[in-house]
Amino acid sequence: MGPLQNAFVAGGGFATSDELTVAGADSRTIRRLLAEGRIVRHRRGYYGLPSSLPSGGHALRLGGRLAGLSAADSFGIWAGWEHPLTLAVRGNAALVGGRRPATHAPGRRHDPAVGEFVVHWNDDRRDRRWCWRVSADRCVLQTLRWNDSETAAAVVETALSAGLIDLPELLTRTEGSPTLQALVRTCRSGAGSGVESIGRRRFERCGLEFDLQYPVPGVGRVDLKVVGAPLLIEFDGYRFHSSPARFADDRRRSAEAQARGFTTLRFTAVQVREDWDWVESTVFATLSRIHR
Repeated sequence: MGPLQNAFVAGGGFATSDELTVAGADSRTIRRLLAEGRIVRHRRGYYGLPSSLPSGGHALRLGGRLAGLSAADSFGIWAGWEHPLTLAVRGNAALVGGRRPATHAPGRRHDPAVGEFVVHWNDDRRDRRWCWRVSADRCVLQTLRWNDSETAAAVVETALSAGLIDLPELLTRTEGSPTLQALVRTCRSGAGSGVESIGRRRFERCGLEFDLQYPVPGVGRVDLKVVGAPLLIEFDGYRFHSSPARFADDRRRSAEAQARGFTTLRFTAVQVREDWDWVESTVFATLSRIHR
């Protein structure tokens, strides 16, 4: 598609009819590409590649843009343990999901293709970098306002680690809310995952201190090292640690660390979510043994 392909790439897999026109497409070209299955129309004036993110296509079809945790997921940062599709819709939108809204209050709705989804009537016309999702900084601000503090902090920390947001700018944009600003001030860059952020912050509330992404010779960087003790903590999500090669490398890393005088504790995301009391007691029992 040449220049049109570039328009889709620049738009994260999606483009408006205006953007395609600027790239050199006329209505005949767009109809031909639709007929050939090379692009998809999600709603009038909004198109995507067949390979584009499904949730982005659903957002456009339903009349909004990915927001909050759904936008966070599209940026590859922490998006909570689970969440419904979350959309930001312009306050004057006439239709949502093909229906005229009975109310413009934020709330949950249902769509046959995606199930339950959440609508917030606060999309900002000035935030137009993406036609299908809000910007990264707006996404982070939304999670701070809409979600619990643990989830929001993990979103902030993974966004900082990914270089998507600037901490001083975020502090400036939360000046109107002392509660949110206080939460942002506790956030640190360096978290490799949301699970790591959640686990570390829970332990910090118990009085532990950590070095993040601690370098160990022969091992590489580990998620956490307890300050003042040769104890390493790693958090393993199934998605990235389930392959035979990764499983073997995790065991090699633990053995190398042990050979250098470290104890390594590895916890899964499921254990952090569903069995935290055991995770916590295991860490403190191990520290007690180390300090004997």
